Amino acid sequence: MGIFEDKLSQLEARLLQDLSWLELPAKRWVVERTYNGSPVLEVAIIGGGMAGLSAAGALQLLGVQALVFDKSPEGLEGPWVTTARMETLRSPKQLTGPALGISSLTFRAWYECQFGLEAWDQLDKIPRTQWMDYLRWYRKALNLQVRNLHEVKKVIPSSDQLVELHIQTPTALETIYARRLVMATGRDGLGGAYVPEIANTVPQKYWAHSSDAFDYSTLRGKHVGVVGAGASAMDSAATAL
Repeated sequence: MGIFEDKLSQLEARLLQDLSWLELPAKRWVVERTYNGSPVLEVAIIGGGMAGLSAAGALQLLGVQALVFDKSPEGLEGPWVTTARMETLRSPKQLTGPALGISSLTFRAWYECQFGLEAWDQLDKIPRTQWMDYLRWYRKALNLQVRNLHEVKKVIPSSDQLVELHIQTPTALETIYARRLVMATGRDGLGGAYVPEIANTVPQKYWAHSSDAFDYSTLRGKHVGVVGAGASAMDSAATAL
């Protein structure tokens, strides 16, 4: 075991102690239910990024079981190591984010236990890939239940006050029922990338959307135009440069 892994194990032990002192997670209290012979989930969460994991963690501490579904491979949920281009998070490092009020669950605790207080003091903004490393640890430390490579294809409200989910798994299309549904789909939940109509008249090999997984090194030596002036436009221009 490496030194970082050993220190993280110590932090995870501290987290378990903190939770024990706070009498958390609360005991499960929701009455189990079945529908059409299948168990009903207490809460289904679509999306295993930062918001989805935070929601699952908060519910777990309240004694509510949540199951997270994400279409991405494990460790690649959200934009941090796929489509995000910026070098660092834009928010101040001191924000406690998804820590749920527990000090040993903060990014700072995770960072300091590996690199020390001096490194924390010298840190300006959090590198986005390191933030993804923290979220991977967050999922592991809280033992959150996430089903990767599970894409929700359809959501149907039921007359029995349930939600019917049609989920494409790696092996089959499954139907799952839940009492409640949390949509934590991020930018993907906005209906997909928007491009102006003129883009459809240009061969695809000449353009890409900022939300596409794209190797910017292929642009080396080329003149590049960026349509748009929002955050992802600035990040794309800087990465291309």
